[in-house]
Amino acid sequence: MKKYLSLFLLVIFFMPGAVCAAVQENARGILVAVHQATLSSELAAKVIAVPKQMGEAFKKGDTLIQLDCRLFNAQLEKVDAEAKAARAKLDNVQQLNRLNSIGTLDVAIAEADLQKVQAERLMAQLNVARCDIKAPFSGSVEQLDIHPFEIVQQRQALMKIVGHERLEADIIVPAQWMTWLAINKTIVLQVEETKQRLQAVISHIGPSVDPTSQTIQIRATIKKVPAKVLPGMSVVAEFR
Repeated sequence: MKKYLSLFLLVIFFMPGAVCAAVQENARGILVAVHQATLSSELAAKVIAVPKQMGEAFKKGDTLIQLDCRLFNAQLEKVDAEAKAARAKLDNVQQLNRLNSIGTLDVAIAEADLQKVQAERLMAQLNVARCDIKAPFSGSVEQLDIHPFEIVQQRQALMKIVGHERLEADIIVPAQWMTWLAINKTIVLQVEETKQRLQAVISHIGPSVDPTSQTIQIRATIKKVPAKVLPGMSVVAEFR
């Protein structure tokens, strides 16, 4: 009997990985959204409508803020008229050039005038498109900093939005774990607020160790995000 016990202990001593594999290590983390943004205005204009309020969901491409576009529409119409005039002038100059009534310099100037107006038309079209601030991804309104009839300035923050379809977990772990942590390693996340258990995969490992706490940050991507699991919730990550 003692012979078999000694043999068993020797096997365990020379196979530490088998014992370590059964040990579960835990670390705390927080859920973060892959997609989140603060929307700002590219124009100085009056707010006409804010279709979505705080907490409301939206789809990619939905209009989240609508600005008064009358001035920019008028500018576009003006440039359209100038473009037509520049095109007519160029056609006339080209015809006169074929008749040797004018020189090539006049043709070049007319062509440059048309190109200039076409560039101004493109800028006017861009300003008209900027009147409707659309959602770059599907999600919900996290914070609203503007109301209808207010005047906004360029680069003014208007709304914070967050996506719920893709979540990741930021986790702080001891630096010693670097000996066995690896990209694509599967872990389990226990959501403290909802008690749900989520499957996740380590997608990023921090490039440096915090010298004070001797910890390192890792990030895990959740394979499937269930309902009621939101960014900002706390998780306990289970490593096996």
